[in-house]
Amino acid sequence: MTVPPVSPPEEPAAEQTDGPVYRRALFAAVLGVGAVGLSIVVGDRPEVKIDALTRLSVPEETDFRTRGPKLQAVTLSDEQRDKGLSECTPLDPIGLGPYMPYRNVRFGGRLLVPQKGGHTDDGGYDVIVHFHGHEALRKTLVQVARGVVFVGFDKGVGSGPYSKPFLNPDLWPKVRASIDAGLKAASGDDRAHIRRLALSAWSAGYGAVNRIVERAADDVDAVVLLDGLHAAWDPAKKRGPTHESAMSMAIQPVFDFAKRALDGEKIFVFSHSTIDPVDYPSTRQTADLLLHQLGLERTPLSDRGERFRRTATVDEKGLHVWSHDGDDQAAHCDHIRHIAEVVRDILEPAWGTPAMDRSVESTPAPKLGTVKKEPALEFVTDDGAEVPRIDEFPDVPLERQKSKPPTVPEVDRGGLEPMPVSG
Repeated sequence: MTVPPVSPPEEPAAEQTDGPVYRRALFAAVLGVGAVGLSIVVGDRPEVKIDALTRLSVPEETDFRTRGPKLQAVTLSDEQRDKGLSECTPLDPIGLGPYMPYRNVRFGGRLLVPQKGGHTDDGGYDVIVHFHGHEALRKTLVQVARGVVFVGFDKGVGSGPYSKPFLNPDLWPKVRASIDAGLKAASGDDRAHIRRLALSAWSAGYGAVNRIVERAADDVDAVVLLDGLHAAWDPAKKRGPTHESAMSMAIQPVFDFAKRALDGEKIFVFSHSTIDPVDYPSTRQTADLLLHQLGLERTPLSDRGERFRRTATVDEKGLHVWSHDGDDQAAHCDHIRHIAEVVRDILEPAWGTPAMDRSVESTPAPKLGTVKKEPALEFVTDDGAEVPRIDEFPDVPLERQKSKPPTVPEVDRGGLEPMPVSG
């Protein structure tokens, strides 16, 4: 089965509230044979009544890396699926859990800091910065995290809204500084800072990760890509289902980071499905190309009959490539849940993340769109496109801001656009 793509807008939409952006951002695809259309609208999920927020009860399975209970995320029951919940509209059993309410950071991000603990004696926090589908991923992460800080961004459909803004070399340093400032404000400690940093993305969000590691790989400790990384077709070769048809030029920064993980310097996790976007290489082909360049082969796994099962893995030093069954929208969304394994079993043990206090009262999750709008952080040009602003003039009317768009260099977008099912 193949999943034909839907071409996303060439440019990001004009400034919007958080809710509509997230509803569009999770998924836009055409499924089936012919022109049968289907889209996932997360904001329009069915009403499912869940008991009042309580602390999550988890099996007492021992995690031998941390010598403590291994937290498990709740899985959907058949009854919950009958009510409309799914891999794409996941359960939210504990809201924000042991974290404080969201705080705003630059570029429209949301910051979650532990209510108590989760930092070193000198104020160091381990931080995961995630792009695309952050609310769905947050629902899993808060159930299993030992103490990591979470920052989430949703910018729209396709990789363009994630990759283009970071063409501005000043944007990522300002986003990172904003996260540091948020840590200081949340903790009340001027020493608070990012100690370890992971960049994470589901689907189209890889566009941001690719741009950031292009310039700042030395400052990033880990990269996590959940069914989202697409090479480009090699114009000198006939298109086909194998890695020989693809080239990595547009995403070479990520491939270089993966090589450093194989050398033991970094951590790199890439999960992929078997979705075939037809018009450009799939995540499977991209993984094949990466493994070919690194001289690695997958280790097959036995079939236990699980839905969207893991069929093979590569786990060498800091490099992890996980192959999964599934070629439809549910399979694509199912990769979001892998953040639990990544955080609980790989990142936090490797980093020695300080534990937060999970016995605190759970913080309810806010309704989408309720976080206050930040001062102007993007520049809106006359055609409605958004590009990063170097200077902030929050008191200047938008009409005047439009008259002085900054210059953004033209680049070969290669395999970054258009995005396939991945957003």
